[in-house]
Amino acid sequence: MKIGILTLPIAENYGGILQAIALYRLLDKEGHDVTLIYKAYNASSNTKWWKEIIKNILLSIPFQDFKNLKANKKANKERDERAVLHRAFIEKEIFKISKNLYTKQDLEIFAQDERFDAIVVGSDQVWRKSYMGGIFYQNYFLDFIKNSDTKKIAFSASFGKDIWEGETDHKAIAKLLQEFSAVSTRELSGVSVCKESFGFESAKHTLDPTLLIGKEFYLDMISKYDTSTISKRGLLTYVLDEAEEKKEIIEYVQKELNIDKTSHLKGFNETHTTYTVPQWIASFANADTVVTDSFHGMAFSIIFEKNFVVIGNHGRGLDRFVSLLGLLGLEERLVFDVKDLEGKELGSIDYGRVNVVLEDKKKKSLEFLMGALANE
Repeated sequence: MKIGILTLPIAENYGGILQAIALYRLLDKEGHDVTLIYKAYNASSNTKWWKEIIKNILLSIPFQDFKNLKANKKANKERDERAVLHRAFIEKEIFKISKNLYTKQDLEIFAQDERFDAIVVGSDQVWRKSYMGGIFYQNYFLDFIKNSDTKKIAFSASFGKDIWEGETDHKAIAKLLQEFSAVSTRELSGVSVCKESFGFESAKHTLDPTLLIGKEFYLDMISKYDTSTISKRGLLTYVLDEAEEKKEIIEYVQKELNIDKTSHLKGFNETHTTYTVPQWIASFANADTVVTDSFHGMAFSIIFEKNFVVIGNHGRGLDRFVSLLGLLGLEERLVFDVKDLEGKELGSIDYGRVNVVLEDKKKKSLEFLMGALANE
C-alpha cells in the first residue's frame, strides 16, 4: 500500500522524532511504500506585517525585553540550531519525506498528487489543540483528504490531557472522525474523550510506536553513530522543566540508591549540551537509573528496562504518564515531590512481569494497525 504518515513537525523534539521513525519503520518493514507528510508550522503566515515591524523595533531597543521577545527569539534560534543538527539523522532513518507543507491547500494538493491508499495520523500529541499549529489544526483530523478511496486512520493519537481543549468545535471534529476507518489513542482517557466529546464510540487504546519496535532496533541504530562520549552506568536525569522540587527528588534518589555518578541529559546542566538523537538514546541504554519528567524519557527507560522515577508534569499533560504506568502496574514510579518518595522501595523493577503485559499490548496494538490497513 501507499501510505502517508502525518504527525507534528519533527525538528528538535527527541520523542517526537523517534515515534515518527518507529511508526515509519514498522510500516516500511511490512513492505508498504511510506511517506512522512511534513506539516510545518508557519507562524509568520498568521502575523500582520505591521506587527512584525513593531516586534523588530522592540527587539532593537537595548536593556529591555518586552513580553520576553528577546528571550523567545534566543530560544527559537537555539531550537532552529537543534533542528539543523537532527535533520541529517532524520533523513537517514526516514526514507521518504515530503517538502514542507504549511496550509490545508498544500496538504490537499500533495495528497491528491500522491494518491495515497491510506493516511495515518499519529502518534504523539497530534490531537492536543494547543500543539496543532493554529488555524490549520483540523488538518490533524485529515480534513484535507478529498479522495474517498483514501483510508483515514488514527494510530495512538494523543490529546495530551483527559479532555479536548477546544470549546465550540465539537460538532466539526465529530463529523471528521466519522470519516475514519479506524481510530486508536495513546492514552486510555483518549478513548473516553472520543466518546464523550465527539460521540465516537469505536476508538481503541494502543501503545506509542516507540514501544512497539523493540530495544534491539534502537541498539542497532545507535551502533551506526558515534556515542562514545556518553557516560556509562550511574544516574541519568532528563528534565524538561527545571524546578527546585525536581532537584530535591534527584538528590533524594542519588542518596537513597547510593549513586555517585550522575549525568544530566537535560535540566540542571550548566553546559547546556545539545545531544544528537543517537546520543540521547545511548544515554538511556547506558544508565542504571533514570529520573525524568518526560513521557518519552519514561518510555525509553521502560524499553531499556531501567530502574526509574518519573516526575508528574501537569503542564505537559499528566494522563500520558498515568495511562502507561497504570497499564504496566508501575504507578508507584510516579511522584510529584520528594515526600512521595519517602518509604517507597526504589530498587530494581521486575521487568519479567512488566514485559509479559507489554508484549501482550504490543501484539494487540500491531494487530489494530495492520488490521486497519487491511480493512479488518
